[in-house]
Amino acid sequence: MPKRALLINPWIYDFKAFDFWTKPLGLLYLASILRNQAWQTDYLDCLDRYHPVLLEQVEKLPKVDQYGRGKFYAEVIPKPQIYHNYPRRYKRYGIPEFVFKQIVDALPKPDWIFVTSIMTYWYPGVFDTIKILKQYFPKTPVILGGIYATLCPEHARQFSKADYVIEGMAEQKLSTLIPELKPFEFTALPYPAFDLYHKLDYACILTSRGCCFNCIYCAVPNLTPGFAYRTVDSVINEIKHYQDMGIKNIAFYDDALLANPNFSSILDQLIEQKIKINFHSPNGLHPRFFTQELSDKMFRAGFKTIYLSLETASPCLHEQIDNKVSTQEFLQTVKFLKRSGFNSNQIHAYLLIGLAQIVPDEIRKSIDFVHDQGIISHLAEYSPIPNTRGFEELKFDKNTDPLLHNNAIFPGLDEPTRQQVIEIKAYHSRLRHTF
Repeated sequence: MPKRALLINPWIYDFKAFDFWTKPLGLLYLASILRNQAWQTDYLDCLDRYHPVLLEQVEKLPKVDQYGRGKFYAEVIPKPQIYHNYPRRYKRYGIPEFVFKQIVDALPKPDWIFVTSIMTYWYPGVFDTIKILKQYFPKTPVILGGIYATLCPEHARQFSKADYVIEGMAEQKLSTLIPELKPFEFTALPYPAFDLYHKLDYACILTSRGCCFNCIYCAVPNLTPGFAYRTVDSVINEIKHYQDMGIKNIAFYDDALLANPNFSSILDQLIEQKIKINFHSPNGLHPRFFTQELSDKMFRAGFKTIYLSLETASPCLHEQIDNKVSTQEFLQTVKFLKRSGFNSNQIHAYLLIGLAQIVPDEIRKSIDFVHDQGIISHLAEYSPIPNTRGFEELKFDKNTDPLLHNNAIFPGLDEPTRQQVIEIKAYHSRLRHTF
């Protein structure tokens, strides 16, 4: 008899959350792998804005923009005690709890339950998800994987109530745990199971895995060591598959998209085959890799939003935190993009805020610098991530509650600096409204 799996993307519990092309790509890959190996699969994404049971119960849902981004359905819930001094409302983002229970109650009993996780400080949503699943399927083993499980494995094993916690990439570990599951490799994966959704505003794609940089604030080298990339044909065929599904927007999830030596050839094929899809780069592109030719190809291939990683306009600070871009390289890239035909509303730059090394005055200068180029800046709030240099410098340890990793509270900043940063956020917001 075929095995049955239940795959769950849990709620987000936080002060803020936004569907910025947010899908659990690893879980969707796993769903396809299981189906290819004759498993029966049930899938529930708690963040699915179009689940039919949700649509039956809720009269009005948040709107989405032309590229598929938008707010999640959300409900205010009690704050954890550790946040009692923080003034904002704490919310459960995703389907209401009663809808979740209604959906789960109608499902057949699975042999295995797979739960993913993302930000370390979102673990309360993971825990509540597992708690409810255990009520309905008390004898079914729960496997917890994903980013939180990898970065905080001891915390997850001690408190999550999952039967197994999988750290890192699951290729070999899952097949060791579940003998019926054959090993799989990144470069030979089936397409993610986006067909499990009832409606899609967008899809997401990976052309490569890993990153060639080692920034002070980033955990990618620990999460996905090394750098692997797919063939041009495999990427193009996947994009055409999504086109056949009627999908109009695709977000590239690569951590170092332009470092993929096949990326230029992928663009060539998109242009040659006249594939009409809007492409987006939410993870931030490295300006150092840009040329005029590459920029031209991206425009012709259908990129609609370009997000650049700048972090700071200070050359001295770049040497401390990443050393991956100079101010001159950034300015040159903006020129390339504008010459190619991208307008000011399509070009965005990420600026890092909340990292102790970047003092408030430097943040303000960086905001003004980006604004002067006639493009849109975004403040990326720093979160101390375990196993990164930035985390170690804050003197956090494995016993620190992951709730304190939350970038909303600006961990690692003293109170006077925190207040200055909050004022700078308000300044940035006012400046954005004049754009």
